[in-house]
Amino acid sequence: MSVRILQIIFSVFLLLLVQELSAQGNQQTIRGTVLDSDTRQPLIGATVIVTNSDPLKGATADIDGNFTIEAVPTGRVDLQIRMLGYEEQILPNLLLNSAKELIVTVRMQESLVQLKEIEVKPEEKKGVVRNDMATLSARRISVEETSRIAGGINDPARMVSSFPGVAGDATGDNSIIARGNSPKGVLWRLEGIEIPNPNHFSDEGSTGGPINVLNSDMLDNSEFYTGAFAPEYGNALSAIFDMRLRDGNDKQREYTFKLGVLGTDLTAEGPIPGLKGGSYLANFRYSTLALLDGAGIVDYGGVPKYMDGSFKVKVPTSKNGTFSLFGLGGTSHIVDKDESDNGDTLFSRADFGSRIGVLGLTHTRTLGASGFVYSTVSVSGNSSATEYDESEVPGETPLTRYHTDELGKWTLRASTVVNNRLSAKHKLRSGIILSMEQFRMGSSSFDREVQRTVTELDTRGEATTVQAFTSWKWRMNEKLTMTSGVHLLYYALNGAASVEPRVGLKYQFHPGKALSIAGGLHSRTEAIMTYQAEAANDAGSTYRPNENLGLSKAVHAVIGYEQMLSEDIQFKMEAYYQHHFNVPVENDPNSSYSLTNYSGWFTTTPLVNKGVGRNYGVELSLEKFFTHGYHFMTTASLSDTRYKALDGVWRNSRFNMGLVANALAGKEWKIGSKDKVLTTSFRYSVLGGQYGTPIDLQASQAAGEEVAGGAPWSKKGDPIHKLDLMIAYRVGRAKVSHEIKADAQNVLNGSTRVYTYYDRRTGTIQGAPQLALLPVIMYTLRF
Repeated sequence: MSVRILQIIFSVFLLLLVQELSAQGNQQTIRGTVLDSDTRQPLIGATVIVTNSDPLKGATADIDGNFTIEAVPTGRVDLQIRMLGYEEQILPNLLLNSAKELIVTVRMQESLVQLKEIEVKPEEKKGVVRNDMATLSARRISVEETSRIAGGINDPARMVSSFPGVAGDATGDNSIIARGNSPKGVLWRLEGIEIPNPNHFSDEGSTGGPINVLNSDMLDNSEFYTGAFAPEYGNALSAIFDMRLRDGNDKQREYTFKLGVLGTDLTAEGPIPGLKGGSYLANFRYSTLALLDGAGIVDYGGVPKYMDGSFKVKVPTSKNGTFSLFGLGGTSHIVDKDESDNGDTLFSRADFGSRIGVLGLTHTRTLGASGFVYSTVSVSGNSSATEYDESEVPGETPLTRYHTDELGKWTLRASTVVNNRLSAKHKLRSGIILSMEQFRMGSSSFDREVQRTVTELDTRGEATTVQAFTSWKWRMNEKLTMTSGVHLLYYALNGAASVEPRVGLKYQFHPGKALSIAGGLHSRTEAIMTYQAEAANDAGSTYRPNENLGLSKAVHAVIGYEQMLSEDIQFKMEAYYQHHFNVPVENDPNSSYSLTNYSGWFTTTPLVNKGVGRNYGVELSLEKFFTHGYHFMTTASLSDTRYKALDGVWRNSRFNMGLVANALAGKEWKIGSKDKVLTTSFRYSVLGGQYGTPIDLQASQAAGEEVAGGAPWSKKGDPIHKLDLMIAYRVGRAKVSHEIKADAQNVLNGSTRVYTYYDRRTGTIQGAPQLALLPVIMYTLRF
C-alpha cells in the first residue's frame, strides 16, 4: 500500500516537472488598505511601491485608504509604504500567486518627528507583532511562513515549537509547552476574544489536540506570546495564541480546493453584491480517511472521523464603522479497540467524541483623530463524551464499563477595547471582558477496590468571569519606549480575584540593536471540572473538596537583547525567571502532588493554593528571514523548572525538559520561470526528556494497577530527536495554480519513549513512543 502511494506521488511530481514552460509572464493584482495604527483612519495619499519592479509599479491610497497595483509579475515581491509624518514600512517577500489577488492591510505608526519622513529599518522582517503594547517574548506568525516549515503541516500551533523556549508534544498532538510550563496554561484567542480549545479530539481542560479545527486558509497573521504578557491579556500563565481571520476578496470570487491525508476541503471567498467593501470567506473540511473508510477503500480499526467549517463576513458601513460576523465549528469521533492479533479476543474498547462551536460579531469604529473602539460579542460551546470498557481479567471476562463521561460548556463573552492616542508620544488602551459560562458535566469510573461505579463529577451551573485592563505606552524619544498597565480578574464561581501590574521598557540604543526588559503578575483559573469534582468524606457524604480553590499565579520577569547582524539576519537572546505561587497542591504535608505536572483533566484529590514553583532559563535564536529565495533559523533554550508541594521538597517538574534546540532551513528553486517553484525544507529538533515517577513492576503486578517505585518525578526520560522534511512543487497559470506537497514528520522513525505506564493487561511497563514516521501528502488547486 505504502509503495503504491509513493509511486503515485513520484508520478505526479514527474508530470508537473515536465510540463512545458507555458506559464511565463503571469501577472496578478496587489490591493490593500493603509490605515493609521492608532485610529484606524485611512491614510489618504500614502504611496505603495513594488520595489525593484521594472518599470516601477506603485499606487497612491485613495480617500478610503485603498490602493490597487495591477499587472504585477507573479512571484516574490517587496512593498514599500510611505506617508508624510509616519514611519516607513517594508513588507518583504510577499508571495504573489497567479490564482489569487494579494490583499494586504497596512497599519502605520505616527512618527515622533513631524513634517518629515522617517526612514527606519523595516520592522516587518522581524516577526514583530501588531500589538505594540507587547515588549518581549512575542512573535508574529504568517500563514505563508507556516506553509514552508517542515513538520508544520500548515498548523501554526505546530510551527511555534521551532521558537526558542517552546516544545511540542512528541507523542503527536499540538500541545504547547512554553518555558517548562504545563500546556494547560495556554490561552487561545480568535478575533480578539477567548475561545475554547480549537482542536479536534480534545476534552474540557486541555489546550491541544492532533488536528486544529481552524483551516490555515482562513487565517491572517497570528501572534504568539510566551511570557510577560501585555496588560490586555489575562487568564493565562504559560503562553497565548492570538489568531485573526483574514478578510475575503471584496472584488472577485476565488476558490481553493485541497485534497490530502489529513482532510479534503474547499475554501470560497468573494464580494457581497451591492455592498461596497463587503466580502465573505468560508471553508469546509472533512476527514479524508473517513471518506475512504465510508467508500470501503480502507478498513482498519480506529479511523479518526472529523469535519469542521469556519466563515467570516465583513460588512462595512458609511457611518457606523465595520461589522464582521465570524464562526467556526467542528466535530470529531473515534472508536479504538485493543484486541488480539487474530481479532478473536477484545481486551478493551474506547469510544470518544468531541465538538466545538463559536459564533461571534465584531465592530470597529473610529473616534476620529483620537482613536478607535473595537468590540466583540461571541457565544461558544464545547463538549466531549467518553465510554471506556475493559475486561476485569484481560481476555477472560466480558468487558466492563470502567469509565464514562459527558462534559458540556456554553459561554457568552463580550469585550470592548478603547484605543486613545493622546499624542505621538502617549497612547492609552483600556478594555473590559465579560464571560458567562453555563456548564453541565458528569463523570464516573469503576472502582476496583470497592467493585462498584463511583461518581466523580455530576454538576450543572454557571460561572462568570470579569476582566478589565488599562495600558499606557510612552514613547519618550526615538530610542526609549515604556509600556505599563494593570489587569484585573474576578472569578465569581468562588470569589477569587487578582490585581496584576505589568511594565515593559525597550531601549533602541543603536539602529538594529535593542535592549528590553519586562515583567508582571499573571493568573489563571482552573478547569471547571476541578472546582466541581466530587469525593466522599469520612462520614460517607459527598462533597466538593476544591470548590473554593483560588487562582494560580506567577510573576514573570524577562530581559532581552536583539541585533540585526545584516539586513536579513537577526540574533536574539532572552533570559527569564518565573515565580509561581498559589499553585494547587494536595492538602497533605507528606504529599508531592501538584497540578503543575498535569496537562488536563481533573482530580478529586483535596487541593489547597499553597504550592510554589520556579522556572528560569535562557533562549537564543539566529534567524535569516526569507530573502534571496531561502531562510534558516537555529534556536536553543536551556531551562530549569521545579516545584514544591506541602512535603517541602523541591522537585523537578514533569516539563523540566532542560535543553530544547531546533535547526531549520528552506529554499525555493525557480524552474524555468518564476511560476514554477520547487520548495524544500528541513527541521531537526532535540527535546530534553520529560520527568516521570519510577514504577515498581512487582508491586504493580500484585496490586493490579500502577504502583510508584521511587521518588516522585525523579526519572528523566531520554532526549527525543526528530527530523522533518518537506518538498513542494507549485505551478502557476493564468488565474490557476497547482501545488503538490509532501511533509514528512520523524523521517528517521525514532521511537524514543516520551513517558512510561503500567499495562494491566500484559502486566508489563510500557512506553508511549514519539509519533512515528508520518508522511502528509496534499494537493492544492487555487482558482
